[in-house]
Amino acid sequence: MIKVPCKECGAFILPTTAESTGGMCMACKQGLRESMDTSRAYYQRLKEYDSFRALWVSLVKRSSDNMALDGWSNEEKTYFCVSLLEGEVYNGGFDQYFHNSSGDYYFLALDGLVEIEAMQSAHILREAASVLFGSGGPPDNQAERWQINNSTTRRLADLVARHHRSAKLEILDKRFCDNPDQIVDRLAAYAEEKGLVSPFMRDPSQ
Repeated sequence: MIKVPCKECGAFILPTTAESTGGMCMACKQGLRESMDTSRAYYQRLKEYDSFRALWVSLVKRSSDNMALDGWSNEEKTYFCVSLLEGEVYNGGFDQYFHNSSGDYYFLALDGLVEIEAMQSAHILREAASVLFGSGGPPDNQAERWQINNSTTRRLADLVARHHRSAKLEILDKRFCDNPDQIVDRLAAYAEEKGLVSPFMRDPSQ
């Protein structure tokens, strides 16, 4: 599916997200984009090298050649899958998360949220999956999720039913983006505790 740019920040989002938000990504819709960008700019100025970003880039590169995450430690899976979930939902909501290949990692992300004790976020994620896929949860295959959503759209031809589903997702998007568990802080502490970031630490004088 061709994505469209957010009318506020230019981030690419699904057309369905744009339709429900008036053309904006979820971060702009919730009024979070400016504070997020300000924070990023501050930390970028604060130090040229970001060890956590280096860890993330390393995991992304490894996952591109090994989407099944074979051979990864549980700690690496937790950090990667929860970070991926957080980024996708902030950018385009749960609809985008499950539409993209990121949704393949739903169960790992759910386990990861429990692992870092982000229980409110885990509950919200379960609710979103239930709205889209029912009590059985989403398939771990992108094509199968597309098929279910397409068939669901046909069954919910009634505009009121479709609006109700969209409205419930928007509420869940907002609850997640309100950041009840401070996920980024929890992930940072987790990465330090488990030694994930240690190989990427650098002497600031270098």
